[in-house]
Amino acid sequence: MQSPEYESDSVSDNIRTLDVEADKPAARVASLLRLNGLGSLSRANGLRLKNGDVIVAINGQIFNGNENDFVEALTLDNADARALVTVSRGIVLFDVLTAGPLGGSYEFTEVELANDIAEAFETYQVDAIDNYEPYEVMRNSTRDCLVFSAKPGQLPYVFPAVWLMHNRIWEPMFAVIAAYAFSIVVHPLLFALIYVLTCVYFGRGQVGILRSYGLFHEHNLWLCVAARSVEQVQTICRQIDPRCNFRFSHVGPPAPAEAEEQSAD
Repeated sequence: MQSPEYESDSVSDNIRTLDVEADKPAARVASLLRLNGLGSLSRANGLRLKNGDVIVAINGQIFNGNENDFVEALTLDNADARALVTVSRGIVLFDVLTAGPLGGSYEFTEVELANDIAEAFETYQVDAIDNYEPYEVMRNSTRDCLVFSAKPGQLPYVFPAVWLMHNRIWEPMFAVIAAYAFSIVVHPLLFALIYVLTCVYFGRGQVGILRSYGLFHEHNLWLCVAARSVEQVQTICRQIDPRCNFRFSHVGPPAPAEAEEQSAD
């Protein structure tokens, strides 16, 4: 049986232990980085990221570092290397491909938001980076979207007119066909020269031509994503903007305005 003095000392020791534990700072729960500033020449701006977008993961691994760690993680040794960055915009997760640090400025998110995003990321599928292709989405004022791959292909190097028809770039296609028809009537060598020149021109400038054609029809660059298919790109776009529309839709018609207003209420 313990003496009263011993019991008193034991209680005092427990109190002191509790006081020491209470004085220790609470461990900061790992958070995520949120974009809160875009530089005009930054990669983040070029990829059409927005203030409030949250950096979730790099190459499929959730990222809990600070801004310096983020820059270091995206500083790639090989000039041809790419990193796959998963971003959260609201409740929508999507990926972007980058060849280096995104730039801009960042802050830590609230712990509750970071936990919600991390929980959503647990069911989000990330494949090997080689399975992804960069896509760009251009949208006009009526929410009609043009989706095209930003990865150069071989078709315009061989059959420029077919590539133009495939991408529904009608005006240049008719001009090219007219040039072919005129040149072959004049001389076969002139036709061969014009054909080679058009192959080189459309092959090297294919991505820029797609962008320019979109601007010509009053579409502005809205979203850049890395995806495995056009259908996945359209799904991401529809999640971000339920009323966006596509010329050849893989995700059905857009939501009516009434449904969007009800969801906003």
